[in-house]
Amino acid sequence: MRAAWLLGLLAIVPGLAGAQSSQFGVRGLGFPGRGLNARVIASGGAFGLFDSESSLNPATLAGVTALTSIFTASGAYRTVENPAGTASTRDTRFPLLMVVGPVRRTGTALGFSYSGYTDRDFSIVSSSTLDLRGGPVGVTDTFTSRGGLSDLRAAGAYRIHDRWLLGLGVHAITGSNRVESRRSFADSTYLSSVQKAEISFAGFGISGGAIRQMGPRFAIAALVRSDGHVNVDRDSARVATIDLPYTFGLGIRWQPVPKLGLATQTILRTWSGANSDLMAQGGVGANNTFEVALGGEFTPDVQRPYRRPLRFGGRYGRLPFPLEPGTEAHEYGVSVGSGMRFAQQRGGVDLAVEPVWRSEGLHSEHGFILTLGISVRP
Repeated sequence: MRAAWLLGLLAIVPGLAGAQSSQFGVRGLGFPGRGLNARVIASGGAFGLFDSESSLNPATLAGVTALTSIFTASGAYRTVENPAGTASTRDTRFPLLMVVGPVRRTGTALGFSYSGYTDRDFSIVSSSTLDLRGGPVGVTDTFTSRGGLSDLRAAGAYRIHDRWLLGLGVHAITGSNRVESRRSFADSTYLSSVQKAEISFAGFGISGGAIRQMGPRFAIAALVRSDGHVNVDRDSARVATIDLPYTFGLGIRWQPVPKLGLATQTILRTWSGANSDLMAQGGVGANNTFEVALGGEFTPDVQRPYRRPLRFGGRYGRLPFPLEPGTEAHEYGVSVGSGMRFAQQRGGVDLAVEPVWRSEGLHSEHGFILTLGISVRP
């Protein structure tokens, strides 16, 4: 059996999911991560290119004033519908960990982060009937994957005259999928069959970002990132190389009045570069993606902006790995959240709630994501 069978990671069509993750992460390399903290997620992601506690734009580190540790956890609850039926799924993730801080008297700052690049957790069950020894025999097939790709970033940034913030990041893209295919028979005279493997990934990327402060109320941010390719090994043997996307981002932040900040951003990723590599492994390919977000933050008390601000926003985007040839998955969400700082602002808690909807042809899901962020400044 050729190696591409266990890269059936790249080819399997979702049935009824007894899964942890989204059914739209079954194909290709999985469901893409976002690298944002709870504060930014509450605004729909609109402030992502300006936020120093998210791992999207390395230039934001130049705005860090104190050593800070960030921990983010999320829980997703969704209802999945596809031609095989309907199921309820849930998962818990830790999508972002960061440590950032300034280098004194240099105008620079450094940061190290872990974020999810793609998510590959799912269990899919399907039933059928085979003609064995002249008679029909019911079979149940279960395909399970656990793991995903992670983005480990080391970044630095420099501030120039309070007008320009410039940053550079290097990324190690790594991870693994433990996959298992199991077939059981309704007739007990047939023994179950099981195949297992571990798919590992390794790649390298680089990112550069800039923020231009146009005045006290207006700023523009830009991001360029290249992730090269990722090597794919099955049980330590090289089986494929898959191109990863270029990423381009542009954001605008505006403070029309002291109590209200608004932002918008667009992120483009050239996932179609992986199309031929995935199809060579039996998959259906990949599409370029984009995400547009718009959001804001309302601060009731300007003198104490850390006390229960109201954050809100919405986003729309496309997903890279279609479930069927010639189709494209879409998602949109709205979000709201708040937070607080305490212990002389050395500790902080932020919360975001985001209802989301995703669809592609006969496949759809809806649910909500709860994200909790904790920051500590020792």
